[in-house]
Amino acid sequence: MNKYPGLSNADNFIMEILWRDGACGSAEILREIETERDWSRQTVRTYLARLIEKGLVGTREVNRRTLEYYPLVSKATYAADRSGGILRRYYDSLPHMVAGLLQNEKLSDADLDALENLIRQARQKGE
Repeated sequence: MNKYPGLSNADNFIMEILWRDGACGSAEILREIETERDWSRQTVRTYLARLIEKGLVGTREVNRRTLEYYPLVSKATYAADRSGGILRRYYDSLPHMVAGLLQNEKLSDADLDALENLIRQARQKGE
């Protein structure tokens, strides 16, 4: 079972901004979003409210009229949580999942080196 709820494309769009910037106001988010989506200020606030309800976003009061929004979970933590659900749903085991990725993705030597380093680190932790 995943600890964190899934994200819609719209939720993810806002979370990517918050993960990148750390914290910002709804006006800052709207300025970035309006180049790609035709959202009103209220639409942005509605999505932010949903992300707060999901436990993914927190708020700080900047002044009486302004809130600052920030992620309550890091992108890496969220991705790790969600990938466990993918593993359980679509694959029998981690090796099967990695084999599927290796067959379907073009990996560079740098990607393969990074995977080897991760495996080496995991082995060292287990010693």
